[in-house]
Amino acid sequence: MKLLWKLFVSTLIITALTFSIGGYLFISSIFQTTLEREKEAAISENKLLCGYFSTVYSTIDNSRNTPMVTSNSLIEGFTNKDTTLRIYNNDREVIIESDDTPQGKDLLSNVDGSTLVHTTIQYRNRYYVQAVAAIQTPNENVYLESYHEISALFEYRAQLFQSYRKTMLIMLLLNGVMVSLITWLTIRPIQKLSKTTREIAGGKYSSRAEIYTQDEVGALAADFNQMADTLETKINDLEAAAVRQQDFMGSFAHELKTPLTSIIGYSDMLRSKAMSAENRILAADYIFSEGKRLESLSLKLLDLLVAQKRSFEMKAVSLKTLFDDIYGIMAPSFDGEGIILEVNAENAIIYAEPDLIKSLLINLLDNSRKAITSQGKVIVSARRISAAEYTIMVEDNGKGIQEQELTRITEAFYIVDKSRSRAYGGSGLGLTLCQRIVELHDGKMCFESVLGQGTTVNLRLRG
Repeated sequence: MKLLWKLFVSTLIITALTFSIGGYLFISSIFQTTLEREKEAAISENKLLCGYFSTVYSTIDNSRNTPMVTSNSLIEGFTNKDTTLRIYNNDREVIIESDDTPQGKDLLSNVDGSTLVHTTIQYRNRYYVQAVAAIQTPNENVYLESYHEISALFEYRAQLFQSYRKTMLIMLLLNGVMVSLITWLTIRPIQKLSKTTREIAGGKYSSRAEIYTQDEVGALAADFNQMADTLETKINDLEAAAVRQQDFMGSFAHELKTPLTSIIGYSDMLRSKAMSAENRILAADYIFSEGKRLESLSLKLLDLLVAQKRSFEMKAVSLKTLFDDIYGIMAPSFDGEGIILEVNAENAIIYAEPDLIKSLLINLLDNSRKAITSQGKVIVSARRISAAEYTIMVEDNGKGIQEQELTRITEAFYIVDKSRSRAYGGSGLGLTLCQRIVELHDGKMCFESVLGQGTTVNLRLRG
């Protein structure tokens, strides 16, 4: 059963039970109050008649033997459509009674002295208050039994119940219409929310629930939208990560395939063909260069994975010593291409992992070298910018990088100029490794570049 019908049926049942029980108790309360008043009236009437009969009997001349005649005339005088009487002698035999007097319960045995006994009886589908009391007379005790009819009270109760049932039926119909409307208005936002949930489950991650109210359902819709925002962000991140992973695997497979193809091809030539000495040297040189490129690729990939998974102990590193070591490593390759390498460093201390920080700067310098065609210049400098922070800048006057490429240059295997990078044996892993090293040092790395004028890399590290 749907929630709409559950709410509708349960509300109607609760309403019907509440009105039924409440109406029954209310009508019963009115009936009981009226019944008690009728009983009191019947008792008062019986007492009044007993007193009157007692007075009359006490004034009768005993020698004339007229009680029967007197009783008959009194009964005829006090009998009406609501009250009938019966008189018993001391032997509890009926002396005289009104016409159509009901046959009630035997209450005479319970009468003692001035005690008045009463009860409610049903006789021939009519209802009466039966009351019995003793009358003191000069000769003997007699008993007066009165029947006060209260059938109208029971008929009135039946009419009330019938009228209330009709009224409650009309109220339930109206209540059903109102409950249907209110339930539909309550359930509608939930139905909309369910529809939005199905849309999101079907891949439409931008779907959001409409907020109709400011109550709990509205709060639920707002929380759902917040969850959907987070979910959409996570899914987009996962999809982007999947795309990057796919690019990573494709690029990596391609980078491995090229050197391996060359190595296998030239090796097969050396093994299976007769070649001149010059061609053998040329083939061996290709095998060596491609092997070195494959070695460089595998080592950079290993460094990338290690940098991602390990933590490192930071040590005090002298900037001057660090720059001197880097100059000694990079100067031959720069001199061989006619590129000027200029190093400027303060005699200061930074806290870093020595091997990683050296690998970081070597990669940056190597990228600058590859970006310069001829007569270029690369400047490496460092200076303090605050009490606890140093900046290291690597500047070149090379080709520069387009603005739209700057946001992706630190992605693994991403290469701005693929043809030039292949000529230098590049794999696109250098700047990714640099970014990981900077993150391990809680630093920042920023790129500024103007196409055709050069690139500046700005590193900020703790001093």
